[in-house]
Amino acid sequence: MSIAKTVKQYLDDKHVIYTVLEVGHFGSPLEAARLAGIDARALYYPVVLRDSFGLLMAILPASHKLDFQRLSALLHRTVEPAFQTQLSSVFTDCEPGLIPPLGEPYNIRTIIDASLATPDQVCIVAGSHGRLIQLRRKDFMLMQINAWLGTDFTTSMEPRLTSGQGGTMEVLDQSHYIRQRVEQITELPPMPEMAQRLFALRANPEASADALVEVVGLDPSLTAQVLRYANSPYFGYRGDVDSLHVAIVRVLGFDMVMNLAMGLALLDSFKIPRHGPLGLDAFWKHAIFSANLMQMLCKAMPRGNQPRPSTCYLIGLLHDFGYLVLGQFFRDEFLGLSEKISENNSAEERMTIERDYLGLDHTQLGHWLLKAWKLPDEVVVATREHHTDKYHGPYAVYIQMARLSDYLLRVHASGEAVYEDMPDDALKVLGMEQSDVIKVMVQLLAQDENLTTMARQLAA
Repeated sequence: MSIAKTVKQYLDDKHVIYTVLEVGHFGSPLEAARLAGIDARALYYPVVLRDSFGLLMAILPASHKLDFQRLSALLHRTVEPAFQTQLSSVFTDCEPGLIPPLGEPYNIRTIIDASLATPDQVCIVAGSHGRLIQLRRKDFMLMQINAWLGTDFTTSMEPRLTSGQGGTMEVLDQSHYIRQRVEQITELPPMPEMAQRLFALRANPEASADALVEVVGLDPSLTAQVLRYANSPYFGYRGDVDSLHVAIVRVLGFDMVMNLAMGLALLDSFKIPRHGPLGLDAFWKHAIFSANLMQMLCKAMPRGNQPRPSTCYLIGLLHDFGYLVLGQFFRDEFLGLSEKISENNSAEERMTIERDYLGLDHTQLGHWLLKAWKLPDEVVVATREHHTDKYHGPYAVYIQMARLSDYLLRVHASGEAVYEDMPDDALKVLGMEQSDVIKVMVQLLAQDENLTTMARQLAA
């Protein structure tokens, strides 16, 4: 493939004079500009979005990154990355991740930041690996005649100077390179089939224990994990749990097994390294402790204020889901971030490290995929907002509970048993006193060994 057929036809119809540049394989617009030996401002790239009206293409130079919040405010509606199924059905002649910044030939609404100064000669992605199209900026802008012209929905990525062969060149921070790769991602995975079955069953108000046994029983591995979980001394069941029916009816309950199985089905499809501060061992330990702590906090709340314990459990399992997304799709960046966190072993600084290194954080990555999978709103919002101190919007009780849980587990992991800085706003939303929370934490830590064993089994 030279350039996308639709693009070639469109350029020819517009009588545009252009040159195809062979630059080699690139993973982001910044890398493409570097390989072509051009200023990052001279390469335009698209971020394909979805809003309440369908697909929308935002066009900006590689020297800038899209600010989703600013664009949403400008348009007075929420914009988010488009789904892979939408992209593959529209850009049929383009290779994944190599969509050209031309909305009109693909019948997509377009908005371009026209306030940015760019050189007279610009480049765009050609729709195929290793190729760019070079043309006059005037011609490129004439092809955007039907686009909306907007301002202030992009953020400049300040360059820093480094010396290299051939003199001084402008390069951009690693975080901006990664951010553009995230914006360009097109291969969001579908929800695992087992999770889809469980999700459909969860939505059925007449679902029975037998129906749940039937669905979970289709997956021997999932069945074994649920039974192993139910047999843990943590639950105090005196007999052997040798069937899913016993696990549901006598030990865990319908909601607990439903949400446990759903969480396991979602998480098992992601394969990341086991070791390190972000590895599977650490992920599952935090997930299991969080899920059980949140469920215990829920039950300790004043009656009348309590949310669903099973939903608290599911949020505890999934709230750090973004780390799995990072490890699955951006392995090098995942390993680099893990190394950075290992060098600065401070849980309080982790979010700052993530944002400095990646240009975003795990809450955004997890939110994008769980929302794409149409998980319950309370799970999706909690995944995105569980590090937001002053959140008081919908589902605040789940979000503040997740914040409180993270705080308690962080203090425990530090080796300190002093809870001096317990977030007052979280306590207020939950209607709990510090003494109530400490009692719950003591109960949880009494099961430290059993919970750690469960986490280790799930990570294996």
